[in-house]
Amino acid sequence: MGALVLFAAATTSISGCTRLAHSLGGHGQLPRSFGRLNRRTLVSPQAIVSVAVVSIALVVGVGVFGDDVAFLASLYSFGVLLAFAAAQLAVIRLRFSEPELPRPFRVPFDVRLAGADVPLPAVVGLVLAVAVWILALVTHEGARYAGPVWLVLGLVVYGVVRRREQHGLLEEVTPVETLPPGAEFRRLLVPMKLGVIGEEMVATAIALAKERQAAVDALYVIRVPLEQELDAELREQEEAATASLAEAGLLGEEHDVVVNPIRVRARSIGEAIVAEAALRGSDLIVLGSAPRWRRQSAFFSPTVDYVLRNAPCEVLVVAFPQGVLEGAS
Repeated sequence: MGALVLFAAATTSISGCTRLAHSLGGHGQLPRSFGRLNRRTLVSPQAIVSVAVVSIALVVGVGVFGDDVAFLASLYSFGVLLAFAAAQLAVIRLRFSEPELPRPFRVPFDVRLAGADVPLPAVVGLVLAVAVWILALVTHEGARYAGPVWLVLGLVVYGVVRRREQHGLLEEVTPVETLPPGAEFRRLLVPMKLGVIGEEMVATAIALAKERQAAVDALYVIRVPLEQELDAELREQEEAATASLAEAGLLGEEHDVVVNPIRVRARSIGEAIVAEAALRGSDLIVLGSAPRWRRQSAFFSPTVDYVLRNAPCEVLVVAFPQGVLEGAS
């Protein structure tokens, strides 16, 4: 039972730390790699490895130098009490800075202070957390010595990251909502498609590429039926591919974005997209999803579903609301 409890505690702690690292990375407080999500782990692999290494180092270090569990407990109390105090302080500050913010849950027992409704439980919690934190500093060596050292190391990392990202120490950094925070894309792959969805996807890819100074690979997949040879003459499809790629190139020139036209023949569009993304080292695939698929059993088309399951890189899917495409056409 003890082993199971420790396993559950370790798993929960690593999960919480990695989610926190994801948020810090997205807001420019840790390196951007910590804010980039992973398809398999759903959090940053760098965060998982870092948390595991730091945890192992702490346990081994304490075991070598003293084997004192109380030291680890006091170090934990240093951090968790500061976190509690910061949470209570944030609640109080928000009552002054954003009094009209929608609050599904509102801390009760408000007192009127300087024109704002300040929750009394948050004030009491802040005072108690700070008091117990000071008590921990006085009575526990881990909190008194290792805690401040840990805090200083964190501030150093924060300062280095802000300097490297060319952000001010107190500047607010808002992560990009449509993409994984901190994602660095240098090569985007956008499969071409006739109609409004295809035009919107090309425009989306070019806008993202311009923002990140990236290149765009415009891919037109000519699907060849099984009853025909791959090199069979398909005049209409070839002409459509030429026109579509040329239009993408012109749109890229208007926005000073390099668009590389790519034309391939394949039996499966999804397999061709995945293969080209791997061949060209794409960082992002931009796809569109028509609303008609959401009226059926599958949310995405078979092509989009295949790419999502097999792509070697990040995939951005724009699902258009019902009625938008009909109005555009």
